[in-house]
Amino acid sequence: MELPITRVCIVSDPSKCPANHTVITRTYESSEDADLWREKGFFGKRSMRYLCIERQAPSPTQDVLVDVATINEKDSVPAGFTVLEFTVDTKEKSSQKKLICVRWMAPSLTKDAITDLIFLNRNQRKPPQGYTAVGDINGMYLCYKMGSLPQSNFQMTSAPPLYSLPQRTTSTLPYAISPAVGVKPSMTSPGTLSRTGPPEQSSNSLATSHINPISGIEWKMNQKYKLILEFQQVTIPDLKLKSYKDLDEQYPYDFNVEYSVAKHHHQDFPPLHKLQT
Repeated sequence: MELPITRVCIVSDPSKCPANHTVITRTYESSEDADLWREKGFFGKRSMRYLCIERQAPSPTQDVLVDVATINEKDSVPAGFTVLEFTVDTKEKSSQKKLICVRWMAPSLTKDAITDLIFLNRNQRKPPQGYTAVGDINGMYLCYKMGSLPQSNFQMTSAPPLYSLPQRTTSTLPYAISPAVGVKPSMTSPGTLSRTGPPEQSSNSLATSHINPISGIEWKMNQKYKLILEFQQVTIPDLKLKSYKDLDEQYPYDFNVEYSVAKHHHQDFPPLHKLQT
């Protein structure tokens, strides 16, 4: 059984790969350079960026990788994801135009996790058997492989929910989605987020062995919504439309003050042509 990925990072120098990590320097099968930068720096100095992964047996305090996405540099990070924005060795920008985002989860909440990440060259777009394509980055295609987590004593059995709400029949995520919490739409523009879940997975098959993280929580209506309901019970008086005639009769005004002021104004200040003569 393959071990799950427990850490992902990017380095600017393959020799600076953290301990217990594996650096991905070559593409899958074609063995081309898997550099995420591929651009020469100043004075002919080459800038490099390589992805590093760590695999180990899961523990209660160590999250596992459950999802990967690629986004455009100016897009918002999807909810629940963490972006690999800088290198761990030099704190420099990790990639150009596209960014890699990862999502983690406690092993007690999922049965499956990502066990491998690979890059395909631009001529080999079809992922190998067992792998799922994520998206392109610097002319390469990022793919991942899902695997089952080894059974251990920290995995808990699911508790029956205290409510009954309709659930989604299918899901592309490798973990159960709470029936009371819908999937929030991403803020990224259409077509910029590339992410696909593991094939042939469903929330029904996964939820049976997962603990519900919000089970046992007492549900109460927010106070501000109670105030809104109280405002809805206020009786608004019936306002009738009035015509110009109705307004004149109800609010008569003869403009005598204005006429008087205008009359005295003309008497105190004669017209300009009379002053010139």
